[in-house]
Amino acid sequence: MTASSFRYLFKEGFRNIWTNRMMSTASICVLMSCLILIGGASMIFLNIDSLLGRIEEENVIMIYVEDETTSSELRDMERALYKISNIKELDFIAKEDAWQEQLETMEPAQRAFFLEISSDIPLPDAYKVTVSDLSQFDDTVSQIKKLDHIDTVRENKDLAKRLVSIRRGVEIIAIVIVIVLLAISVFIISNTIRLTVYSRRLEISIMKSVGATNSFVRLPFIVEGMILGFISGVISLGLVWVFYDFAVSQFSDILGYLSLDALNFTDYALIMLGAFITIGVLTGVGGSAITMGRYLNREGSEISGV
Repeated sequence: MTASSFRYLFKEGFRNIWTNRMMSTASICVLMSCLILIGGASMIFLNIDSLLGRIEEENVIMIYVEDETTSSELRDMERALYKISNIKELDFIAKEDAWQEQLETMEPAQRAFFLEISSDIPLPDAYKVTVSDLSQFDDTVSQIKKLDHIDTVRENKDLAKRLVSIRRGVEIIAIVIVIVLLAISVFIISNTIRLTVYSRRLEISIMKSVGATNSFVRLPFIVEGMILGFISGVISLGLVWVFYDFAVSQFSDILGYLSLDALNFTDYALIMLGAFITIGVLTGVGGSAITMGRYLNREGSEISGV
């Protein structure tokens, strides 16, 4: 195919959009609606995932060390803990520091009472462990309990299981929503292209009669789908950005009361723009290809009907 043929076909794609601007506008609006819903749902799920991540970081394992453990044995224990692959962070809490923090939370009279009755520190040394993967929480606790010089291990297994279940549920819901919205978008684009094909069936039949290949006939409609998808993706990003910032501003008091911070949209804007354009273009191309493929398969009967 020559360069002039490509120019002609792309020009035809743009002309199709202008000629059928009412249907093109409808397609853009519908595809934008789907992309806005996908973008809005994505930001909600990202914020939920961020919140779950913070909760997971608070769901730590506390390891209390036996009182008579020496410094050398503590170092050996620390090396053994670092060998457990699922441990993300390991913080040593000296009993002196822990006791001082405990005293600072007491009333003056209560603090004086405890300091008077004994100079000994009633707390053990401890390690605070943050895990990487909560689904391996039980196995990590089991490995920790096998180590020497451990007095007590405190953990919240039920909370870990609930967090894993919630995260999986959120992921499944997000995938289902995206798939449904993409299917709707392909369906709408397909119907739009189908109407365009129907209005130009005589022209297509003449092109086929004079020897035009299926690719030559199909490409303008593919270009039309790409353009519709690109325009929808760019506009959708701007609208999602505006809606997200508006929602964050409206709920800022509630978020502040709960000590929560909404994610910054600018951190995800470029990624979302790329995703929107990709989804829009692929949806447009897919809808066009499906419709034109079906039409060209029965093109012979269409010609005879004309």
